[in-house]
Amino acid sequence: MNSIRGLDTYRLLIRNQWRTMRRSTRSGHNLFMWIVLGVMVAYATFTLFVLGFFFDRFSIILFPSEEPVLVVNKFLLAGFLSLFFIRFLFQKTPRMILSPYLHLPIKKRHLVAFFQASSLLTIHNIYPLLFFIPFWMRFVRPEHTVISSSLWLASILLLMGASHYGNLVLRSLLARRAAWFYPLMALLVVVAIVDETSGQGLTSTISAYMFAQILSEGALSFGLICGVFFILAAWSSIMLMRTLRKPLASSSGATTKRTKFRVPARYGITGQLLHLEILLMWRNRRPRHYLFLSLMFSTMYLVVMMASERVYGGAIFDGLIGLFASGGLALNYGQLMFSWDSRHFDGILARNITFKQVVHAKLLLLQLSCLVLFVISLPLFLWFKPELLVVHFAFLFYNAGITTILVMELASRNLSPVDISQSGSFFNYEGFSAKHWLWFIPTALPPTLFMIAVQDNLIVGLVFLSSIGLVSLLATDMWTNYFANALTRRKYIMAEGFRKHAR
Repeated sequence: MNSIRGLDTYRLLIRNQWRTMRRSTRSGHNLFMWIVLGVMVAYATFTLFVLGFFFDRFSIILFPSEEPVLVVNKFLLAGFLSLFFIRFLFQKTPRMILSPYLHLPIKKRHLVAFFQASSLLTIHNIYPLLFFIPFWMRFVRPEHTVISSSLWLASILLLMGASHYGNLVLRSLLARRAAWFYPLMALLVVVAIVDETSGQGLTSTISAYMFAQILSEGALSFGLICGVFFILAAWSSIMLMRTLRKPLASSSGATTKRTKFRVPARYGITGQLLHLEILLMWRNRRPRHYLFLSLMFSTMYLVVMMASERVYGGAIFDGLIGLFASGGLALNYGQLMFSWDSRHFDGILARNITFKQVVHAKLLLLQLSCLVLFVISLPLFLWFKPELLVVHFAFLFYNAGITTILVMELASRNLSPVDISQSGSFFNYEGFSAKHWLWFIPTALPPTLFMIAVQDNLIVGLVFLSSIGLVSLLATDMWTNYFANALTRRKYIMAEGFRKHAR
């Protein structure tokens, strides 16, 4: 069979991608969800544009003696490192979109070239431009020559591209050697700790020097950024081509070392169900990733936020730090609490086990996870921010009493299954929908706004915050009955949803 010619290939791919985008906007969400998403997109767009165009009004508050361009230059590298981290969690690789075309008579190099280029058109690359373009028009272009200002903007674009392709390289490497993820995260934690404790601010110093040289029409820094971009783009293209020629082995048949431990009979059915939940989490790759992701949020991400606090500061960061420090597992693993059981949900309905017993075990797991993460992250507070220990203690009770309840409310309404034996990509978001991302707003916004409201009387506010968490903890039996009754009403709808959407 003759291959489709290059130009015809790109026309076909563009047409199919356009059709895919149009069809995806017509299904999958109701009108209310589209309205909510539209409002959020419009708000984020407006915020970024205003922040970029009127950046001097904001920077003068934190950096009154520095020019806006110097302030931005100082934090560009750190910003793109943060963007790389966000991409790593949420961005999909081109291979997931490319796979349906492999049976067609299309040369693989054409597929790789098209999808490598089209993958740049993501929200991770578009949103930063909503800040940088108005900032460049207002502050960079009027104060510098056409060449230097153009090089500065080109460097921004190249860094975004390098962050994009670097993420693809890392995910491809980890797809073959997933165990590397954890040492890499540990290395990043160590680097962040060293940079924070040394007080040198190496990232800010390097960033300010490089972009100052670019604005002086220095070729060295711009050449370095160009080199990094082209190396990562070529590397990711080569690795993508290799995965097409030699597909990754499925992990569905992989076995995990069967760690066994017995639960004494005195703990009853709750102890046995808790034991099974822990085994499910540890023995299967997908839920196990969420376990380590939660540990990462409570260590590395916590260090980054503590380091950033001295720049951005305020009650907002106090609230987010407290929320992530002990509530990481509830916020990540807990959202799919019942979807983890989707493959055998019909079996749960047929067992001689009540929903009250199932809910009690799952709720107890989330509550205990808050205590475990509290203990793990406690040394970081003692080392970096001992003044935030009171926040850490208050949010322990808030997360255990309130955050777990909010997450369970979302989990009890899931209708999409999760195949815990299939890895997909390194981070697989099967089972997630827009409501899972939007649910973070009612979960994180109230305590954050409350921290802003009580920042002048912080102790009183934290006592109140911990008190409502403690009251909710004492009402665990009430919440257990509430969720058990809700699941009893929706059990057949959930079972049908798990069967209908299962692969």
